[in-house]
This record gives sequence, C-alpha cells and structure tokens, in this order.
Amino acid sequence: MSKFHPAIESLRPEAAKMVERLYSPLVAQLHLTPEQSEEFYRVLLDNKMTGIAQRSELLSHGDIARMCRAVADSQKEMNASLQTLLGEANFAQFQEYQAGVGNRGALEMMKIDFAQNPLTGEQQQRLLKAMEAGRKTAGGAATGRDAEFSIADPSDVINQKLIRQEAINENVLHQAADFLSSVQLQILRTWLARQIKSRKEGHAMAQKMFAAAVVGVKPSALPN
Repeated sequence: MSKFHPAIESLRPEAAKMVERLYSPLVAQLHLTPEQSEEFYRVLLDNKMTGIAQRSELLSHGDIARMCRAVADSQKEMNASLQTLLGEANFAQFQEYQAGVGNRGALEMMKIDFAQNPLTGEQQQRLLKAMEAGRKTAGGAATGRDAEFSIADPSDVINQKLIRQEAINENVLHQAADFLSSVQLQILRTWLARQIKSRKEGHAMAQKMFAAAVVGVKPSALPN
C-alpha cells in the first residue's frame, strides 16, 4: 500500500517519466547495471513524491519550519541511499550532474513549445550552457534551484528573485541569438516571459492557500 494520499499517488506515473528523462544521461554516463538503474530511479522518484506530499501537507498545518526539517531529512536519506548504491566516485558525479537538473527540467518543459521548430541536440546543449552561464553572470549558483519561489518568501524576496530571473533570461536570450534561428529565439523569449508570469501568479495563489491554512479558513473564502 502506498504511503501517499491517492491524489498525490496519481502523480507518480508522470513524475516517473520526468525523473527518467532528466537522469537517463547520467545513468548512461555511469554505466549502471539494469538493477542499479532501477534502484537509482526508485530512490529519486520516492524523494520527488515525498517532496510533493510535504508541500501538500504544509497547506494543512501551515508550519514552515516543520516542512523545512522534513525536506532536509528526506534529502539526507536520499543522498545516503545513493551513496551506498553508487559508491563515492559515482556519487560525486551525481552531485555535479544534480547542479544542472533545474536547467534540464526547464529545457524539457520548453521542448513542447519548440515542437514545430525543434531544437537540435547541439542547440539543446548550447542552451543548457547558456542557462548555466546566465545564472553565474547574475550572481549565484549555476542551478535553477536558487531561483525557486517558496511560500515562506516575503514579497521583497520574491521581487528580488523575479528581477534576478529577468536578468538571467536576458542574458540567455543574448547568448541564444548566436545559435537559434529568429523563429526559435522568439519561441524562447515567449516561453521565458510566460514562466515569469506563471511564477508571479503561482506565488500569489500559494500565499493565499498558505494564509488559509494558517488561519483555518477555506481558500475560497479569502478575497481575490
């Protein structure tokens, strides 16, 4: 029996596909056996499902500190499992690869928009490098994780992250002009702008739901 609520468990198939798409290059690079590959994906998927459950639970109890502790514990558990499975050398490669997973996830999502004007393999690799360089230029880690929004973030922190992300996007677009066609560049520009808009709206909605959990009222009862 699953330890997750049925609504959360229903997300597992799609989450499993995403985990495999993101990490299959690393699995090939590490030359894992089929058994090791299966266990590797299982550990990552369990961690992802636990994270989804933790964020959902936060909306019911409103205790951010409790969630942060739970997330940290889950991360430690995942790392310990992977270290045992992979060994020290391969685990170090995993950690290096993990730093770019946020960018790889973004690339996977934007591929839908490029369906009529698909990116070549070389263009995808150059775009990943542009995203990594963009974050470094804007100051900070090369991973997309340092720009993630949290329900706990106050408005001024959100604004700072938005400003930083917009600077990153402009840097990426400037670099991408060297290897994307004009049509592809416009697709990328539109996708990046939509992500900024989505982040603004998503954070506003999360704050509303979080406020509902804290004061014990239904989100639908809160003013828009």
